[in-house]
Amino acid sequence: MSRLISSALTIFAFAATAGAVSPANACLLGCGDGGLLGLGIGLDLDLDLDLDLDLGACFDIDLELGAACTVVAGVDASLYCDPLSVEAVCAAELGLNPDIEVWAACLAEVTAHCKAEVEAGGALFCDGLFVGADICLGGLLGIDLDVDAALDVDLGLGVDLDLDLGIDACFDVDLDVGVDCEVALGLECLAKCDPLAVQAACLVELGLDADLHAFAACEAALIAHCYAACELDGALFCDADIYVGAASCD
Repeated sequence: MSRLISSALTIFAFAATAGAVSPANACLLGCGDGGLLGLGIGLDLDLDLDLDLDLGACFDIDLELGAACTVVAGVDASLYCDPLSVEAVCAAELGLNPDIEVWAACLAEVTAHCKAEVEAGGALFCDGLFVGADICLGGLLGIDLDVDAALDVDLGLGVDLDLDLGIDACFDVDLDVGVDCEVALGLECLAKCDPLAVQAACLVELGLDADLHAFAACEAALIAHCYAACELDGALFCDADIYVGAASCD
């Protein structure tokens, strides 16, 4: 499956559950005064989470007896590693009530680690959730190894995100006046679409008391939106790495 098709399916899966977006909230994140600086959110990207993210690590996540597991290797890791597929790892490592900024940092770090495992030789997924390196399969009991197992995670389970995910949507995070913005294209653009690029938008949209699963779902949706924008005319990033929307938002 191509990245564009996968991204489009994710976008439309969320669009189907989102409410209609009126002109008053078409900027999604609050045009003008309702953005990042207005909420007083300071992003700390250097949090020390004390996670074991060495290649070959296995994570103790809760799996159902008979879970369908498969090893993913030799493919585009970004099709499988995203905040939703790694959130179970962060829940196991951080508990159920971490600070939202700690949660966001964990999602970013484990997503990057997941991609590294896929590229290093293989990553194990069970019921669509990232478990660790391919060698972790030997430590699991009561699971079914299925090379054709579906890797989709239910993006909309218990989540109602009122997001405008049309391809021409622009996400206003109310950055400082004079911040430089540039349109990225091609592989450079795709490489920028990660949890760090979209976490500011999701923090503004959902707030500091956001439901953790909803936050992961928001990030996954905006990453998919970013991929789709890159595949078309490019994506706009401000302050170097913050995703703002399609090239038309410039």
